[in-house]
Amino acid sequence: MQSNIIVTAVVVIYLLVMLLIGYLSSKKIESNTDFVVAGRRLGPFLMAGTLAATEIGGGSSLGVVQQGMESHGLSAAWYIITMGFAFVILTFLAPKFRAAMVKTVPEYFRRRYGKPSGIITSLIMFVPLIGLTAGQFIASSVILSTMLNLNYKTAVLIVGVVVTIYAIMGGLWSVTLTDFVQVFLIVIGMIIALPFGMNLAGGWDNVVANVPAETFDMFKGYNVMDVISLTIMYVATFTVGQEAVSRYYAARDGKAARQDLSLLRS
Repeated sequence: MQSNIIVTAVVVIYLLVMLLIGYLSSKKIESNTDFVVAGRRLGPFLMAGTLAATEIGGGSSLGVVQQGMESHGLSAAWYIITMGFAFVILTFLAPKFRAAMVKTVPEYFRRRYGKPSGIITSLIMFVPLIGLTAGQFIASSVILSTMLNLNYKTAVLIVGVVVTIYAIMGGLWSVTLTDFVQVFLIVIGMIIALPFGMNLAGGWDNVVANVPAETFDMFKGYNVMDVISLTIMYVATFTVGQEAVSRYYAARDGKAARQDLSLLRS
């Protein structure tokens, strides 16, 4: 009973902190540029944090775990590792994104190729962004409903309301700060959870003794071409996906954009 109260208190405090960040961030919003690209003042650490949280969020984390448990074992990690390969390549392109001085991908196409291209790009990007947003909401809602023993639909409503409020209040600046907090909690949480998980499993030797040997094969279900294909896919999507490329547009300068990707790949 006491543990349930502690878990509930932690989750409630976390959600309130997200809303507080959104409120405080709203004080920095004085123009469209402030709202859409955080006033173009993101340094390398904030950019690395928000990009990491964007690409390694609840959706990818739960998806990788599910894939690893069901069929692929450790090879499911390639889904994340190839992101690192993509960031290495993007290190050389990041200053180009910042130099474009636009706020959105459709705006870039509109300026370069005319208004019809901007409209078409907007329509093309709209549909996958719905799916991406839904995936993140679903993953976060599953976690919330599990932790608090809530009805799933109620969890979706809570997640949707909280995320929408802080995003609308502070724009990309609040999203960046909440992303930075979230990726910190993800990394620290996993580090803390690992020894507890190992203890519950009876230690590493017990895991090795009871798990099929092929589970530890890094190429089970994958081959070199799969790795190359994933890397190419990430490079292609990170360079045109608004959820990622907007962070490059928000960099303080080209150097900050390059340093940010250097931090991520390390």
